[in-house]
Amino acid sequence: MLVALLLVPAGSALAEDIQERARQLEYDPETGEWVEREPPEPGTPTGDYQLARRAFAREDYRKAHRRIKKWLKTYGAEEPLYPEALLFRAEVEIARRDYYKAHKHLREFRSEFGQTELADRAAEFQFVIAEVFLSGVKRKFWGLRILSGTDTALDILDELSASQEGTTMAEQAIKTKADFYFGRGDFSLAELEYARLAQEYPRGRYLRYAQRRSADAALASFPGVEFDDAALIEAEERFTQYLAQYPGLAEQEGIGQILQQIRSQRAAKEYSIGRYYEKTKHVEAAVFYYRSTSENWSDTIAAAQARDRLARLGAVEAPGSEAGPQPGELETTS
Repeated sequence: MLVALLLVPAGSALAEDIQERARQLEYDPETGEWVEREPPEPGTPTGDYQLARRAFAREDYRKAHRRIKKWLKTYGAEEPLYPEALLFRAEVEIARRDYYKAHKHLREFRSEFGQTELADRAAEFQFVIAEVFLSGVKRKFWGLRILSGTDTALDILDELSASQEGTTMAEQAIKTKADFYFGRGDFSLAELEYARLAQEYPRGRYLRYAQRRSADAALASFPGVEFDDAALIEAEERFTQYLAQYPGLAEQEGIGQILQQIRSQRAAKEYSIGRYYEKTKHVEAAVFYYRSTSENWSDTIAAAQARDRLARLGAVEAPGSEAGPQPGELETTS
């Protein structure tokens, strides 16, 4: 049949007939031969369903959609093929790029047939829709793609991670959500999702990936020395754990240098607090933070700057000497 197809002009009636016959062939594993299937019998549930699927196989999605809608209306929920037909309708809608409509139908399907063997296929279709919306495809409104599908996608991923808990689908859903936040620059949210992925799937495919990304996200979420350094502390802890768990890979990935960078940033943060107190004439508080910077981060640039400020203030003391009152114990000076 393939030879015959090659010998006739493409697009001719004969070529289309040969292609249609090829679609009707089915492999018989017992004989090892391709045999022609029985043609669909119109007017019956099975026959009309097969006609819809054949239109889909020809990529005639408009006809497939029309046929499956008619099938559902004609035969209804009493027909044993009904759940499969519902799922096929969503598949056709995805092919027609009616993603939000497919999403609504899949939610209805999973609420009614979530315990059947078809539920996994429905979840896979939902995941496809989530990925499409996260890629930037808009939802339709009055026939135009003008609405963001991001919220819908994130809702789908949350549903999948909850309803499919413990499966590779749920694991993939959490990773996809975390990757989306990370790519968009929402590092605090990304860190939480990566940490969740590592915690809920400690034997999963993405454990090391999630641990590294959660550390990267924590570090990236630190906005600068003018702000709270909680993100830096979290990043330092995560990178230290990563280094201990994967010493060889961590060395290749330069984790030691990243930890040194974090030390430098934490030192700069503490030094900046001292500078603030010095500028506002709270000298004792400034001395406290300069000494802390010098002692805790002695190998950093900020520590050298702190020692210089201590010298200028005449507050150079031997290590371990009285560091003065704590900032909370100081009286405000003018």
